[in-house]
Amino acid sequence: MNPQRLLAVIGAAALMALPSVAAKAEDACDKPVDMVILSIVHDVQRYQEYRASFIELGTLEEFGGQIVSVATRLEFEPEVLEGQWPDNRHSFVIRWPCAAAAHKFWNSEIYQTKQLPLRVGAGHYDIALFPAIVE
Repeated sequence: MNPQRLLAVIGAAALMALPSVAAKAEDACDKPVDMVILSIVHDVQRYQEYRASFIELGTLEEFGGQIVSVATRLEFEPEVLEGQWPDNRHSFVIRWPCAAAAHKFWNSEIYQTKQLPLRVGAGHYDIALFPAIVE
């Protein structure tokens, strides 16, 4: 094989081995996000089963999530500065390394088929991703 052809083959093989730009950006995962969960719970038993599933299945850790804030009377008595904090109001913030990690968790088979069904009908939930403020 002539040297120019050999270089072309080696170059093509090297290019095929490189990850795509999209995959490289996803792998970087360098912009943390916070998943803010606000809920009003009507079925505490069902809600507790849902919460216990995170410990049993380890899904937060598996996908890189970390609880950074918990506001629920199930564990804590809040110091209410204004208004009221009803017993059935719950708030959590989960930090993810990036939005892609949060989406991988959210769309994972284990969350969608084993965990999410546990909270269906237990209350009302508002869940959104926000850029994390990290120093």
